[in-house]
Amino acid sequence: MQIAVIYLGRRGAGGWISFELTLQLQSMFSTLAVTSQYMENQYAWKSLQTEQLVIPTFQNAIFAFTSLIIPIRINALVRKLRKFQPDALLFPMFHPWNALIQNRIPEVPSVVFVHDPQPHPDLTGWFYSKLEQSSIRQAERCVIMSSKLTMGLIKRGIQPDKIDVIPLGPYRITSSPELLSLKRNIPTLLFFGRIVPYKGLDLLLQAYADIRRTNQARLVIAGEGDLKPFKNMLNNLPDVEILNRWIPEDEIQKLFSQSDLLILPYTSASQSGVVPIAASFGISVIATYVGGIPEQIEDGISGRLIQPGSSEKLSEAIREALDHPDLAHQRGDALRTRYEKRFHWENIALQVAESLKKAAQIGGQK
Repeated sequence: MQIAVIYLGRRGAGGWISFELTLQLQSMFSTLAVTSQYMENQYAWKSLQTEQLVIPTFQNAIFAFTSLIIPIRINALVRKLRKFQPDALLFPMFHPWNALIQNRIPEVPSVVFVHDPQPHPDLTGWFYSKLEQSSIRQAERCVIMSSKLTMGLIKRGIQPDKIDVIPLGPYRITSSPELLSLKRNIPTLLFFGRIVPYKGLDLLLQAYADIRRTNQARLVIAGEGDLKPFKNMLNNLPDVEILNRWIPEDEIQKLFSQSDLLILPYTSASQSGVVPIAASFGISVIATYVGGIPEQIEDGISGRLIQPGSSEKLSEAIREALDHPDLAHQRGDALRTRYEKRFHWENIALQVAESLKKAAQIGGQK
């Protein structure tokens, strides 16, 4: 059986998710890895023992729209895919080209990962949402990361028997002794990821202000997004380091190695792609009971889960971790162990392989 893994993104978690899957799947199938020449971790893909196709895509929104209206590059990619003659296509992440590729090769069944069955309006515009919906509807099978998200996909018109629930594995970078030695003397709280309303940064800032009345701590806010709504709050808070930009992959290791607690005060979410990173570094996580996060973290064992929307509950959980650092450390170790045992990439790839086989079998019967 031949498959094509198509990841056309440029940066972010999609790159390592797609890489880990391809790394495992290449031993199970004859695999073609299709990536963008603008992808930030292209160096890692060169180590794969599989056929690879690196293509030009686009680097900004204007060229993205142009590439859809005048699909010269998409058509060229489709011709190369036809030449490979895959039995199934795997799309680990949404990309604006996915639906057009599927549309142009309708005889080849596809498996599509759906990371947000209910798209966040602040992350996905109307146009991209329509493209993703088209890709989902054309897929033979859809993969989601949590059983709690199944209903959201059913509401988008997908039959339950076409949905596979497969979690994400850990981010395979670990702390180095050199980086750990650079840790500050006071505990570091980390808020990592895009700064958008549902991430609950306002709640964290309120909780941090309360924490600083009784505990020593510092806060690192790392991610791109609009910080203007939080300007007044930030001006009155001590020991806050702000990295208001995209965080490249080579900086992630330093950030997580030098942090003691990862704080995810989301008011809504599908699941968190940041939790697997924390698991890789053995960092204790404080998050909320939203979406599939309770399937990633066991409250009181491999982290802490609180009700969303409460800065008081958040400050209580942070204070507990600061007052009992050994307990927080144990929870971080438990999170690492949980991911190593239950969410390792070898097992995840086996589940994805079954999804691809089902798609190819059904596609061959049409």
